[in-house]
Amino acid sequence: MNFEGLHDFELRQICYFMMLVEAENSFSEAASRVGIKQGAFSQRIKALEEKLSVGTIEVELFDRGTRPSTLTEAGRVFLKEAEFALTHLERAINQARRASQGEIGHLTVGVHNSVANSILPKVLRTFQSQYPDVELELREVTVHQEIALLKEHQLDLVFHRSPSPYENDSDLVFVPILQELFVVVLPETHALAKQKQVSLASLKKEPMILPSIDTLPFYKQVIRLCQKAGFEPKIIQTIKATGIVTLLSLVAAGIGVSILPSHVQVLHREGVVYRPLQDKMLGRHMTIVYRKADPSNVLQKFLDVTREVMELNPVTLN
Repeated sequence: MNFEGLHDFELRQICYFMMLVEAENSFSEAASRVGIKQGAFSQRIKALEEKLSVGTIEVELFDRGTRPSTLTEAGRVFLKEAEFALTHLERAINQARRASQGEIGHLTVGVHNSVANSILPKVLRTFQSQYPDVELELREVTVHQEIALLKEHQLDLVFHRSPSPYENDSDLVFVPILQELFVVVLPETHALAKQKQVSLASLKKEPMILPSIDTLPFYKQVIRLCQKAGFEPKIIQTIKATGIVTLLSLVAAGIGVSILPSHVQVLHREGVVYRPLQDKMLGRHMTIVYRKADPSNVLQKFLDVTREVMELNPVTLN
């Protein structure tokens, strides 16, 4: 684009030209609409024609020898192209304003099973209803990936499970949004399935199927709670699984019992039952994490919607 050739043109002059055409080429009527004298208005149109002229090529937009004036061939061509250009300029102005309000843009969100099976559907439904023109990209990420991808700017925010070794990182903001409890997962024929709640101590002799600590470090806390309850958990070492569906299948097969986050209850797996742990002794926070220096207006709107859905105090998300 020839910016040097364009910078001499005044948008006001082009708008005056368009208003003159709308006034059916009446200089007096167009000048009245603008609120200036007809002579001054005519000078503005003449100045535009002089800017369009190059060297020996003289451009006239109007044939002033007719009453009222009529567009020349150059005027008709300029009108068509100017309408096209101004339409796009007007759209650019409107879109820039909308972007500054977070009404359009792009947001990449890191998600995992815990949020997908709990609050995510309501957050997305609310956000889409309020900001339908924002492009949302959802990426399933593991515990080991999510913070690294956030710091590398491959994610704009991530739903994160705490406690986290990154919580003292000064470049990140951690916002607690809910407390997730855990449940005992039992074969439906298990004797403990008859109880409304299950104590941790009652699992002392039960073979346990737990996610790998390397994959989900949080499960160190499960082991510590078992030890605090007076026993070493009998974790099955010959079978390892990390996926929730696979873990539920192992429980349904009667291979052992498991302790899993409460969101798994949305998965109605035949052959298993879910029972709360007594005293709600085991839980973890789910947080939203984003970069402190991120200026994204879309990000702020997403945080506002999450606060609205979770009924959090506005101060919480700042």
